[in-house]
Amino acid sequence: MHELTLGVLAGLGCGLNWAVTSLLVRTLLPRLTPAGISAVRATGGGALLILMALAAGEGPAMLAAPLWVVLSLAIAIVVGMGVGDSFFFLSMEDLGVTRALTLSLLNPLLTTLTGIVLYREPLTPLRLTAIGLVIGGLGVIISGKSEDAVGSSRRARRGLRRVFLGAGCWALSATMVKPALLEVPVLAGTALRIPMAGVVLWLTPWSRGTVAAVRESTVAERRRLGTVCLLNALGSIMFTVAIRSAGVAIGNALASTSPLFAIPLEILFLGRHPSPRTITGAALTVVGIACLGF
Repeated sequence: MHELTLGVLAGLGCGLNWAVTSLLVRTLLPRLTPAGISAVRATGGGALLILMALAAGEGPAMLAAPLWVVLSLAIAIVVGMGVGDSFFFLSMEDLGVTRALTLSLLNPLLTTLTGIVLYREPLTPLRLTAIGLVIGGLGVIISGKSEDAVGSSRRARRGLRRVFLGAGCWALSATMVKPALLEVPVLAGTALRIPMAGVVLWLTPWSRGTVAAVRESTVAERRRLGTVCLLNALGSIMFTVAIRSAGVAIGNALASTSPLFAIPLEILFLGRHPSPRTITGAALTVVGIACLGF
């Protein structure tokens, strides 16, 4: 298989992975808290990633990582996965899967703006157009009503606060983790940081009662939770392959296609139909994110 083709497939797989993960988490929220779900998936997915890193011969790199790298990875993953993911999962209850996924794409926009301001990355006409498309797409969605037409304005505002807080945490996490990942191989760094999120989350009061809730869950719920753990590990690997084989611009753009996958999934499995405004906003936002990388 051609290297670019592999990268494109991995990037699209990343987008599909996050859409499916969001859908599965949405069905588990009545049973488990967002922090509890994040703790379980970080533990399960992290264990798989450690095995993969050891199999790839990156165990020595993990053991030789400097203390500042380990601390940076730990803080970044707790901010991104522990806090950011929890806010995002909560926002899905108020906004729906597709709407929340699309609004969470504020994250790469914030990351791009941070790069322009802090790292003096170029602001090309294409990037300026892309920023306008992203902001326009998000504005289209924000100005519309919730898909299920039952959410109050207070609930919608709460959902917007949650999804934007989550996106902000993800952007902050990406900014914090960048210097540390330059010091260790990507797989070794990923295998270090995701299990650390699980350890920290288990120590917080937000995960209290998770073990009891898992014991009381149905077989179907446990299977979905196990799938979320597996997807967590696979998503990390696919993102790495997408960036390595297709490049940062194409890899990031394809990994941001999750809202487009979420539209048919939400209709088929949750019976919720995103509004035409949401679908239009999702398309504009994904096109804008694709242009940001160039």
